[in-house]
Amino acid sequence: MRNRALFGLLLVLLGAAFLLNNIFNVFDGFGDWWPLLVILIGLVQIFKRSASIITGLIIMVFGFIFLASNLNWISKDMVFPVILILIGCWFIFSRISGKKRHLNTDRISHFAFFSSIQTNIESQNFTGGSVAAVFGGAEINLRDAEISEKGADLELTAVFGGIGIIVPKHWNVQITGTPLFGGWENKAVYVPSDDIGRDPILKINCTSVFGGVSIKN
Repeated sequence: MRNRALFGLLLVLLGAAFLLNNIFNVFDGFGDWWPLLVILIGLVQIFKRSASIITGLIIMVFGFIFLASNLNWISKDMVFPVILILIGCWFIFSRISGKKRHLNTDRISHFAFFSSIQTNIESQNFTGGSVAAVFGGAEINLRDAEISEKGADLELTAVFGGIGIIVPKHWNVQITGTPLFGGWENKAVYVPSDDIGRDPILKINCTSVFGGVSIKN
């Protein structure tokens, strides 16, 4: 909650600065600093305990590249080649597989970068984890899983990508989010069991930047 409040406060300050610049031209060339929003999102991801540090670092790298281009620290003609080089290095040195299927693990940590992931989780004591899609997609099927007695939490991050989560109908999904030029939707139908108040609860926190998150049955 503290990270979310800090993120919201910084967005308000940046929005106010843009507004003042547009109306009174207070900050000459302030529009060139929009990549700070991307860098900020990366920082928030790094300091979230449940989020992936790698995801935050990659988001920040993209932000710094665009910021350097806007401020003429590097030529605009270099932006696309640099991004291609970074993507190439990722594929060369990364050990993360593009696809994963039928995992019996209690906690997940998935990262799709210019790739797609499709995973069926079969854990009977699922506690949550993190899923990030940066210029990629991820689909996590939890129909065959069961939540632990203490509940489960998922941290979802979609940056120019999409994430789909499939849950059983007896799971009570509670979702919150921070959309920035993106969004999330919860289409999951919750059918309470006879044991009222004891249905498993899945808490989902979404961050979507030019991306989307969908929850369904």
